[in-house]
Amino acid sequence: VLGETTGAAHRRRLAEAGVPSFASPDLVMRGFAHLVRQRRARAVARELPPSAVLQLAPDRDTVRRSFRAARAASRAGLLQEEALAVLAAYGLPGVPSRAVLSPDDAACAAALLGFPAVVKLRRSAQPRVRGPGGVALDLPDAAAVRRAAERLDARRARQPGAFAEGFLVQRQAGRARELRIRVADDALFGPAIAFGLGGSAADLLGDAAYDLPPLNLALARGLVERTRAARTLTELHDQPAADLDAVADALARVSQLVVDFPEIAAIDINPLFADADGVLAADAWIGLRPAGEAGQLAIAPYPAELAEPWDVRGEPVLIRPIRPEDAEAHAALFARLSPTDVRYRFFSMLRELSAEQIARMTQVDYDREMAFVAVDERTGETVGVSRLVREPYTDRGEFAVVVEARMKGRGLATELMRKLIDWAAGQGMTEVVGQVLADNQPMLAFVRRLGFALRRVPDEADVVEARLELAPAGGSLGLGAAPPLG
Repeated sequence: VLGETTGAAHRRRLAEAGVPSFASPDLVMRGFAHLVRQRRARAVARELPPSAVLQLAPDRDTVRRSFRAARAASRAGLLQEEALAVLAAYGLPGVPSRAVLSPDDAACAAALLGFPAVVKLRRSAQPRVRGPGGVALDLPDAAAVRRAAERLDARRARQPGAFAEGFLVQRQAGRARELRIRVADDALFGPAIAFGLGGSAADLLGDAAYDLPPLNLALARGLVERTRAARTLTELHDQPAADLDAVADALARVSQLVVDFPEIAAIDINPLFADADGVLAADAWIGLRPAGEAGQLAIAPYPAELAEPWDVRGEPVLIRPIRPEDAEAHAALFARLSPTDVRYRFFSMLRELSAEQIARMTQVDYDREMAFVAVDERTGETVGVSRLVREPYTDRGEFAVVVEARMKGRGLATELMRKLIDWAAGQGMTEVVGQVLADNQPMLAFVRRLGFALRRVPDEADVVEARLELAPAGGSLGLGAAPPLG
């Protein structure tokens, strides 16, 4: 509706009636673009991630030692070899390297590593502030390495303070795609991860896509696919396709490093070489925050510390927070539930869960909700789940729990609820509530044994509300054994 004299009044009446109205065609197209983006986001939500989970066994002690050494030397950033060692501690391989102090040592190190060789001036400053000419490439023998180191030494003398003492000698990597991974603070969202084309012209190319940690393998792969760099990773006329899974793996490992060490202010890995055999980090810089400061993630990381094994009368299960990779197992659990269990859990006779429903149940925000799954350690099947969703702007949450038939009457539901109640208390919540169908007598008996108070829901004769007040101190509650569910 164009115009201001009469158009504004018409738009106001349309808006009051709930009809979208716009003052210009440009605004119409902007609104349509919002719909397109929302449709794409819903489509992404329906793409459930595979069940594969990145298995990490990082050497955190190496990382801590590197950080302590940098702070002891009053450096705000790590030297290249220290940064590469930190990445290697998280399973991200680097080009074979040695730090040396003199041109003669550089020649000896290159002979040990192999030719052609690369010599770099060592630095702890952010890469963009270093002067040009700090690297010598394609060095075929020890004599060439020595001459290159002498030239670089002269350049260091002309740029006092730009470089640290000594050289970094590396074996030159073969032909590969050059990529870049960066971590830096966004003013609104905190630590963010960028990925794109790398090399000396990376800043000029302007190829970067962004996401927020923590990243799993599916999110990391999606980040790669949003860049122009993704097209270079396919098979080329002179090179086989690069290992895209290895690139996603590298992103997920960097993400976990940022999650584990919030004192990291920034990371710059450039270049990250990628080919058919995997990835190699050739240069890296890690900047640290001032002592005592920590970055604040916008998305809560996976609370792995809440996982614990439990014995279901001889059957070992692992009770842990749910994660997106549980989508397939979650759908399989639903398929094994009886129609009665489904009605008791969902208040309707669902035949199957949609992809969006499964995504909603497995991709949770751990700051405002929690779901614990019980996983049979012998089969990998999910055999039970408890869930608590915090009501917005309140200190109470709504719970649900279900276990499959063969696990009923064995205390598993009680243990799942205990974990849930302990988590709620630890979050400062004061109340846990849930709605139970009035004819679900086993469930009513179960929650009564857990200490819940029951009352009828006004105007809903077939629904009973169960309510548990939590102790202000947030201590664990002693819960008794449970009868079978549903």
